[in-house]
Amino acid sequence: MVLGGEPQTLPAVTRQIDGESLTSPDSTRSAAVITRTTTPVLDAIGIAGLATTIVIHTTELSGKIEETPCRGLGYLLLISASVVSIVLLAQRDMRGWMLGGLTCAATLIGFVLTRTTGLPNATGDIGNWGETIAVWSLLAEGLVVAMALKVLSAVRPHAAKA
Repeated sequence: MVLGGEPQTLPAVTRQIDGESLTSPDSTRSAAVITRTTTPVLDAIGIAGLATTIVIHTTELSGKIEETPCRGLGYLLLISASVVSIVLLAQRDMRGWMLGGLTCAATLIGFVLTRTTGLPNATGDIGNWGETIAVWSLLAEGLVVAMALKVLSAVRPHAAKA
């Protein structure tokens, strides 16, 4: 973009999503955005996984805030990011998979840390690998991470054919 001049027009961008080519129109934005995700079924499964994560962490929230405020803050951030991811996926926006996948991956890392080394002022869960609600949470978060990797790896930018 030239300062004081006309906005620069970007060429059309074609992306392959599950074998279907999608082409964005010429755009005056700084980047072309393709918001269509793979299929409504995959989005619905992702939404269900994120909703499960929200429900599980909401039920545990009050105890974590009282026990370790820092961990409670992490739960609030997880819940908030999951809600945003659900909204994006409901709109079939690919950014929902990015945010949801990263959020759930960070949660899985946090789980491993709390069970191995512990967190500052939170060592009560070290070695507590078999807590039922935690196992359900791991399954939901693992599902979202795996699906996000699958969906995002299927998106490949291609130069538009002239």
